[in-house]
Amino acid sequence: MVRSILRTVGVYLFLQLSFGFVFVYMEHLPASSWIIFFVPSLLIHTGLGFFLIGFRKAFTIIPSGETLHHINIANKITLLRISSLPTIAFLLVYNETIELRVVLPVLLIMLFMTDSFDGQVARRMKQITRMGQMLDSISDYSLLAVISIVYYINHIVPRWMFYIIFFRLLLQALGMFVFILLHKPLPVSSTWGGKITIATIMTLYVLEMIRLFTPHNLDALFIALEYMSGLIILLLSFEKARIFFRQGRHVSRERKDQD
Repeated sequence: MVRSILRTVGVYLFLQLSFGFVFVYMEHLPASSWIIFFVPSLLIHTGLGFFLIGFRKAFTIIPSGETLHHINIANKITLLRISSLPTIAFLLVYNETIELRVVLPVLLIMLFMTDSFDGQVARRMKQITRMGQMLDSISDYSLLAVISIVYYINHIVPRWMFYIIFFRLLLQALGMFVFILLHKPLPVSSTWGGKITIATIMTLYVLEMIRLFTPHNLDALFIALEYMSGLIILLLSFEKARIFFRQGRHVSRERKDQD
């Protein structure tokens, strides 16, 4: 499994760096921009490799418990989303180039579609793994966090929308982190509220990218969609907080019983 992990992460790193180099060359960007792209790409893939090796025992099929000896197709699709984080951020920074006006929305749609595609592959091949469930959550929230920051810096989304979305992402990250420290991690399978939240943010971000290249007389429509999306995300954040609170009470009762 370690060899499979190193090979997969290495191939993904090579593909991302190659794409970045070609893009810099074709757009006649300064060489320093590729170096800026290279550093986070290397760090993310190195961290990803250590994570996968450290938790390689989680590559077990649910519920049979069979251990995989190589990364399956579904997990490779999920890993592709994580691997693409620096590339997506890099392209969003240079979104004003003519070529990206068509490529970026399509790329975002394709990347977001893999969110459901990897799960379908795992179910059809009967290879749902604990690692796959963890990676699915990590990829979704890390991808949305990166895009949220870039959108905010480039003024693609309003400040209040960024705060609502980042509050939801931070709530998820802190909740999972606290329970992991307590050695009582929450189930990593998504709730209906979580799925709706992710789908809402992904849809909004694609629309916001399309908005950059549409006439200004459509701004009122996009603003209305922003308010609708913000309301949905905010309301469903309470559902996630309720889950964390309920799990916290469960952990507290368990500790009292042990005492």
